Amino acid sequence: MKHIIIDQPHLQSLQQKLSSAFLVCMSWLLWLYFLLPLFTLGGWLLGLKSLSDEIRWFGGYKTLLELSQMYGGIILVISLAWLVWTFALSWLHVSIKPKPHSPVTDQGLANHFHVEIKQLNQARSEQKVSVYFDEKANITRLVHSGK
Repeated sequence: MKHIIIDQPHLQSLQQKLSSAFLVCMSWLLWLYFLLPLFTLGGWLLGLKSLSDEIRWFGGYKTLLELSQMYGGIILVISLAWLVWTFALSWLHVSIKPKPHSPVTDQGLANHFHVEIKQLNQARSEQKVSVYFDEKANITRLVHSGK
């Protein structure tokens, strides 16, 4: 089974690029939403008149403390979930033993890439080899250039 992962932007489709941009924008908006009270508090401490009015309108210092406790609880829950997830994955990786690898032979390589052993040996002796693939990432042709 082949798993082809597109990890380069120039190979991504328009839908993948738009989805990525949407997720980036939503993540930044979420950060700004959570940091807005801190920006407001900073402006209030710096003496900005409009932000001090906003602090009073939202209930003043008492409401800010209540929000801080709620944000602290949210950060604690997220941190605990992250720690549990990390330790669970670590335990899983340690508990699953990898299969022993068998040595790679020329015949195995030739069978895997659907080429003849003669082509494989000739490709090893050349300085430049062009490899052509089909849409399923199978080798279709090898072109050898001279030494």
